[in-house]
Formats: sequence, C-alpha cells, structure tokens
Amino acid sequence: MDFYERLSMRGVLWAHLHELHGNSFEAFFHDLMVLCVPGFVDVRTAGRLGDQSSDGLELFNQKLYACYAPETVDAKTTVRKFQSDLEGAIAKRSDQFTTFVFVHNDVRGVHPGISAALAKARNDYPAVSFELMGMRHFRDLLGKQDCQDVEALLQKQLPLQYAVAVGLQEMEELLADLASQRSPDAAPAPIEAVSVYKLNYSYLTEESQSELRYGLRHSAMISDYYERRIDITERDEVAARFHSEYLEAVSAGLEPEDVLLRLREFLAGNRVASAPAYRAQTAVLAYFFESCDIFENAPDGWMPQRQVITQ
Repeated sequence: MDFYERLSMRGVLWAHLHELHGNSFEAFFHDLMVLCVPGFVDVRTAGRLGDQSSDGLELFNQKLYACYAPETVDAKTTVRKFQSDLEGAIAKRSDQFTTFVFVHNDVRGVHPGISAALAKARNDYPAVSFELMGMRHFRDLLGKQDCQDVEALLQKQLPLQYAVAVGLQEMEELLADLASQRSPDAAPAPIEAVSVYKLNYSYLTEESQSELRYGLRHSAMISDYYERRIDITERDEVAARFHSEYLEAVSAGLEPEDVLLRLREFLAGNRVASAPAYRAQTAVLAYFFESCDIFENAPDGWMPQRQVITQ
C-alpha cells in the first residue's frame, strides 16, 4: 500500500474492529495473520481437544497467540482470561513457544489491570516473553500489504486516497492537550536541545526550521505525557512508525519540505488544521526530530556552507 492508502485504511479498520467480537474477531485475526505473517498456523478447536490454549502459532519466531474479544470489555474478566490462557499454554504447549501474545479487540488500548497482569506474568515465568496485540499492530501489519488484499480482508473499498482526515488515533489526546496550551505557558527550549547543524543539515527552509525550534518548547510536556501512559511501549512504537515513514519518504526521492509534509499527514491526516492544531502537530514533529527518529544528524565534522557574496 502507498502512503495515502495506508492513511485511508486506518479509519476503515477502526470502524471494522468495532463490529468484531468472539468468533468473528478470531476469524478476522486468523485471516489477517495468514495474509501478513509467513509461518503462522491458525489453530482451530477440535472436539474434546479444544484448541489447547492457543488461537495461533508463529513457527519462525516461536510465538503463541491467545485471542480475547468480548462484546463488552470487563477488566477483571479480561485478566482472568489472560491468566487462564497463559496457564493452559504453559501446561499444554510449553515446548512450542517462547513468546506469549495476548490479542484483544479494545481499540482504546488495554486496561491498567492487564498491564499489572503482564508484569506479574513476566516475574512468574521469566523464560517467557510477553506481548499485547491490538488495533495499532493490525494497522501496521496491513499497511505492508497490497491494497486489494486489505480491502478483501476488511470487506470494504478504501476511500479515495486524497480524501483522508484520519491520523494516528493514539496521538489525538496528546495533540488535543498541546493545542489547548497557551504559548506563554510553554517553557523555552534550551539552545542545545537540537543541534543547529542538524537543522541546517536537514535542508528544510528557514521557516520550517524556525517552526521546529519553536515546537521544542513543548518537548518536556510530551515527555511527561509518555511517562504517564499506561502502555509504556507506546512512545517507542510511535517513534518507530515515524522513523519508518521518514525512511520511506526519503527513499521515494521527496524533497525535505515534502518529507516534513508527509510526516505531518502521517500524524494528523491531510485535513486543514486550525492554528492551535497546526502548532500541536509541529510540537510533536519537533519532539521526534530532536530524538533523531526523523531526519538525520549532521555527520561528524560537517559544517554548513557559508554563503559567498559577489559584487
């Protein structure tokens, strides 16, 4: 899928997952994994044997998947299901996996109780790795597939490529918080926060460089936001997506200004933003620019060329 197809797919997937629970979600998960992951084995129930505490096995990476997709999410019931599936998998398939993946249908992300259960399981079973899998992971897997295959899986044609208003749903809360902040409330960014050489080396226009510099005033707030998140992996996952989109834009031969625009659309879609929303988007881009997830640092010894004035 190309960039705009991936953008338009997000909203369709979001709406589709709201309709899936129980067996229908499990069937969707099986179809998605068979499409996207070589070596995935979709495990079905078989009489008295059941599924032996597995809804799928990934042979190459030794991952075991357990699905839970109730129509109404209840934290205590979800924790019990996680613990039951894990104990069953350890008892029946301990020699078949090294990573246990709990797959859920909650598009908002998991309840804090699940995070606590994961931490406990990690301590109880130190030889096993644990992962959660939900909406964001489905989106990233499908973004690597052909558009026709994704449309067949989602049972819906994707919207027109350039009529896209959906960005990263997990960033909406942060963008709203940033947009609501008055400029004087933000702390000034230290001069050394981003090397001036990196800004020059990016070959962005002076206007874009100035916007990124100003956006750094909100970096402390963004860092605090991620420190307070229930899902402690969210920041790294978002950073990895930004880095991947940046590399793809560069490999497509886009000019630096177009790369920055592509990343802005990846973050928030291509809807026209209000001034506060635009500043919030810029703050997020500046944050990931500062952490070197987007754009490259100047090589050691690199110096900006001096402009030679001739008369």
